[in-house]
Amino acid sequence: MTDQFNTRKTLLMRAKDPDDELAWSEFFEYYSGFISMLLFKMKIESQLHEDLKQEILLKIWGALQSYEEDPGKAKFRTWLAGVIRNAALHYLRSYRKREKREDSLAASHDLFTDENYAPSKIDELINEEWAHYMVSHIINHLKQFFSGKAIEVFTLSSKGMNSTEISNKLDIPTNTVYVLRNRVKARLMTEMQSLRQSLEF
Repeated sequence: MTDQFNTRKTLLMRAKDPDDELAWSEFFEYYSGFISMLLFKMKIESQLHEDLKQEILLKIWGALQSYEEDPGKAKFRTWLAGVIRNAALHYLRSYRKREKREDSLAASHDLFTDENYAPSKIDELINEEWAHYMVSHIINHLKQFFSGKAIEVFTLSSKGMNSTEISNKLDIPTNTVYVLRNRVKARLMTEMQSLRQSLEF
């Protein structure tokens, strides 16, 4: 594991300090991509993404000051889901009111309705997408340890291609496909476990 992965929990605590601009910048960089992915999955109109993402990150920054890690309480991811959901709801309601487009937006943003608050479709989506985001993040991280072929083998395998198909596509022996796929998978599981311990709260 690199220092980037080992210091994630420390980063969370550092980001609570409003004077630690570097920590907040790193925190912003990491979660900005995740929030962008969520907004896309929520089917929110693309022209709203940047403003809404900034609004969500501001809400996280403000709420983070009062966040206290407690093993007996909800995980940070659960807390984060609530902040994202509430910030998005507040922003979209304000937008609808300002633009007087309640009818047209209501049809395209059916996730953002009161009956979805607890447990909400947004919370479920956040939990699902977090897993995808972590795997994608780790695969990018693994590229420094493996050749392009190894990562490509694993990626194709994860998309459902069998060993023979991968062998033909990449023009490598079938036994090499097995070896490369298993090496990447083993390292992926190790990295995933370490990342969960330090990041998934």
